[in-house]
Amino acid sequence: MLETFAVLPVILIAAFSFNELFKRIGLPPVVGQILAGIILGIPMIKTMIFGPENLLIVDFLSVLGIVFLLLLVGLEIDLKKIMESSKDSILISFGSALVPLVLGFIFLRAMGYDVVASIVFGGALMVTAEGTTVKVLMDLNTLNTRLGAITVAAGAIDDIFEVLFLSMVTILAHGGTFTGLAVLPIELLAFVAVSFVSFKIISKVLGYIERKGDNVELFSVVLIFVLIMAILSDALQIGYLIGAIIAGFLLQVSMKSLKKKDEEEIVETTKLLTLAFVVPFFFINIGLNFDFSTLLGNSILLIATVVIAFSGKILGTLVTKPFSSLSTKQLYLVGWGMNSRGAVELVIALLARNYGLIPPEVFSALVAMAIITTLAFPFVLTREIEKNPGIMDATSAKCI
Repeated sequence: MLETFAVLPVILIAAFSFNELFKRIGLPPVVGQILAGIILGIPMIKTMIFGPENLLIVDFLSVLGIVFLLLLVGLEIDLKKIMESSKDSILISFGSALVPLVLGFIFLRAMGYDVVASIVFGGALMVTAEGTTVKVLMDLNTLNTRLGAITVAAGAIDDIFEVLFLSMVTILAHGGTFTGLAVLPIELLAFVAVSFVSFKIISKVLGYIERKGDNVELFSVVLIFVLIMAILSDALQIGYLIGAIIAGFLLQVSMKSLKKKDEEEIVETTKLLTLAFVVPFFFINIGLNFDFSTLLGNSILLIATVVIAFSGKILGTLVTKPFSSLSTKQLYLVGWGMNSRGAVELVIALLARNYGLIPPEVFSALVAMAIITTLAFPFVLTREIEKNPGIMDATSAKCI
């Protein structure tokens, strides 16, 4: 086992090496980072490098990676495009959550598992790992396209479902009842109020710092603000992911009053810190959670889990066609974008396993499914863009 400070450069070197390798051979860099995590997670290598304390630090940095990645999204995403595509985003988020939830529940009940295990299983299939999807969109320079904005917005709405379901699992794990969820709408309203007040405060603080300070102090304020927003949203039981992306949105609007040069430097510094340091820990951590033994046993459960995960998200997106402005091809591609798992899904699965809500084989199938679905999306998106370069920004009529 290596000392903590030795583990950090080992992880960054592995992430950087595989990132560059995949970039040079024309494959999605994010897949390379996850593969680096899978290699580091091989039992013999993992035992040599990681101890319990090291893994806790990697978990913490992984969470920090998601927070700063969503902050960066909030700073860079075109808010106008999100507003224009809000109807499609809402429809897609509902469809892509409901269908896999129902299919997963029905399948596990048919396999003889109890109702609670079936609900947890369906809920884990329902969620989307927005951090992974966002990184892929960034790598391919498609974040600020029409489909990119819709996918991000749908993922942000999906976070609400994730929080609701994670709250339900937490309540069940501690022997509570479903009535404990009744306070969630109040918590959401409280966060809206907090966000409004925060917007007023941060706008004035940024203006004052620009007049009296320098860019180092401006960037310090940005870091403090996103962490406070993430903490507040987590304290209100709606999850730190929503707090992080809302912080990015608020900062983007607030920084419009700054000089263009200062605004660009803040965004660029955030991007460098996020992509060069903290985000690699998120993707490495996904790979570290992969257990090769899950591929050897319970193959039927594993195969069925992966099939339901893929088909549920894609079908759930396609069923919105009669009400959507997107073409079938575009909806199909967004469905793949909603397929990435690996963040909240793993938290739900781990919590449910620790409290005996799901058996070990179901947990293993969910972890393997998270890895497989996360690895698949970058390849599909890259291939579809190569086949149809205009699909990400085309109107429905142009890509039918």
